[in-house]
Amino acid sequence: MQAVRHHPPGGTEKLKIALEDIPAIADDEVLVKIHAASVIWMELYWPIYQKEDGTFKTPILGEDYSGVIAQVGSGVPHDSGLEVGLEVMAFMSKAFPTERSIDGGMAGYAKAHFSHMVPKPRALSLTDAASVPLSALTAWQGLMVHAKLKAGQTLLVPGAAGPTSIWAVQIGKMLGARVIGTASSEESFKLLKSFGVDQVLNYKEVKLGSVLRNVDVVFDTVCGDTSREALKTLNKDGTLLHLVGKPPDDIGKDPRVNFFIVDMDAGQLTKIADLIDEGKLKPVIDSVFDFHDVVEAFKRGETGHAHGKILLRGPKV
Repeated sequence: MQAVRHHPPGGTEKLKIALEDIPAIADDEVLVKIHAASVIWMELYWPIYQKEDGTFKTPILGEDYSGVIAQVGSGVPHDSGLEVGLEVMAFMSKAFPTERSIDGGMAGYAKAHFSHMVPKPRALSLTDAASVPLSALTAWQGLMVHAKLKAGQTLLVPGAAGPTSIWAVQIGKMLGARVIGTASSEESFKLLKSFGVDQVLNYKEVKLGSVLRNVDVVFDTVCGDTSREALKTLNKDGTLLHLVGKPPDDIGKDPRVNFFIVDMDAGQLTKIADLIDEGKLKPVIDSVFDFHDVVEAFKRGETGHAHGKILLRGPKV
């Protein structure tokens, strides 16, 4: 099979397509023939790939992906519903490494523990399903579990048209919150208004701390100076979900700041799939790249201007 491996340290110049054997699975694992994988450009710079001796692992990229089950381990429970031919979406949770492979879905085939995949939503194509697991679960766990957002509260989403933020916008509206989003282009403004965002601010023209007060929850995938401004908008009992690395000391010392790393939860992902089938949530796809255009796909992510998710098709052979 073909696989995209990254050879850190470095960025897109260290991406290589290699020919490899199809991975063998353990008794409790499932083998998936890949249809598409989501692009997380920051994965090129994750510290989890550096070993204690300073050298680096060379992972197959792609934390979340979609495809068709090709093989099921003998130890996979029958009541899991996972069987050969089933269309699934999966999330590897690479941030929680185990003794097993941390190779992802940018390949012809990928393996994962059976608990890391669920049937794809019936309403979605296999391609679009690849966009769901990581981003939707991040928004779900942030707002539902950590911030416990409630109807009538105010949610601020900086960079609201981004691949994860757009799920936070939808979940916030679904819960009955007042949602404020920031963006800078007419395309982004139009997208956010289509999801019913109550107030859209141009972050190039305003400082959050000067125009907003009494915000209950900030879902922050931008971080940096944006986090500092967003903290000024929070009420005394508010929560700022800091989602890009651990917050610096001047922010992290504030008890209202919550940093967490998303993990796979099959129950939550199944609930998200159900809500997609009910028409209450939907993915937003920025672009879909062919497998051999992987460098261009990651460069698109690095621009920081993607509207929704960037996807990479699986290889044809």
